[in-house]
Amino acid sequence: METGLNKAETAFIVIESLDGAGGTTQAKVLAQRLRSGGLSVFRTSEPTDGAVGRLIRSVLGGELQLTPQAMALLFAADRHEHVYGGVESITAALQAGTTVVCDRYVYSSLAYQSLECGWEFVMGLNAVFPPPTDLVFLSLDTEVCQERIAGRAHREIYEEMSIQRRVEQAYERALGFASEQGVRLHRIDGSGDAEQVSDRIWNSLASVPILEM
Repeated sequence: METGLNKAETAFIVIESLDGAGGTTQAKVLAQRLRSGGLSVFRTSEPTDGAVGRLIRSVLGGELQLTPQAMALLFAADRHEHVYGGVESITAALQAGTTVVCDRYVYSSLAYQSLECGWEFVMGLNAVFPPPTDLVFLSLDTEVCQERIAGRAHREIYEEMSIQRRVEQAYERALGFASEQGVRLHRIDGSGDAEQVSDRIWNSLASVPILEM
């Protein structure tokens, strides 16, 4: 079956969204669709499964409490290892010609940590990280996201409605920053079932060099 994939190119694709909007699911689906076209794909996410990432997850789950500044520092430390930490890093994958699909990146820190730490503080921590080639942002009403989160067995510290509304506003500034970096921005309607959203993402990414649609 003809996929339209150009194996001579690669990309660094980040998927961002509010909690409950389906970013993790869509990152998995996109990676699989790219692999089906014969591309080598490194699918990853933040926080990572590394030592710092596991510590972050314990804070997100309410097991530990840290100051907002300490949390922002942890995210930056986890990201530094994720981007630059050896043979299994994002940088290594890209240098090897592997396409990277990452669930959350710098823009999550700008949207979430800046609420309490301030924009400039978070920007300073993340200045060393390369921008992706493409940023997919899933747009979905906060109320719908909350309905989806309500079915989860455990909720994280950022998932309250009042916080998510502020995060939604902060994401607009983060997306503006991405555009200033020259990142290709894909705003995707996140409503409907997962297959519908996946198709919207795929069609939007037709402009990416790895896809010759």
